[in-house]
Amino acid sequence: MTLDFKPVELFGGAIVAHIPNSYADVSNIREVPDHQEIYLDASGFSSVIIELAERVTQPPTDEEALKFHFEDIVDDHDTSRIWRTDAAHLAHFSPDTPCYTLLATTAPPPPSNGNAARPLTPTFTCVILTLIRLIPQATDVVVTINIPHIPGQQEPSDPTVDFEQGKFGSLVEEGVRIRDEVWKSLEVKDWGLFAGADE
Repeated sequence: MTLDFKPVELFGGAIVAHIPNSYADVSNIREVPDHQEIYLDASGFSSVIIELAERVTQPPTDEEALKFHFEDIVDDHDTSRIWRTDAAHLAHFSPDTPCYTLLATTAPPPPSNGNAARPLTPTFTCVILTLIRLIPQATDVVVTINIPHIPGQQEPSDPTVDFEQGKFGSLVEEGVRIRDEVWKSLEVKDWGLFAGADE
């Protein structure tokens, strides 16, 4: 599937990035916290969230901070699994900027009391998270791509989704392409956005 992207201004234009054309700004339909930008796929269920968070200093390492941010956004750690972590390379940031990424899944808890699952309940959600650590600005930029896997929503030609074998399915592969485009396009235009930023 071909993805077309559009440039968007984030946080009043202080940051710019490319996201898919089909993704819409959630703030046009509901209130979004000032430290977040959320875009939702108008033709599906996936989303992109860009968040400015206070830099995590405990746990002390960058890799542990990556996992901390992931655990902060998932509801049930018992049904979550991190499949892959790696260093990330963003085109518009210095090579000295610590950047990391992970690919993980999280599943909803089973229905209680024998009740059937609600319609459109995902069997699991794939989370593709990128962490950009702006040390002088005491800020962690967290980009999260959420891809719910809902029965019947996958393309019929998809291979069997098997994360153990590295078979992620077309929706997750699309999410990886979105992440890669964000890596190429995300750029800070106004460092004054961050408290204590160097002018």
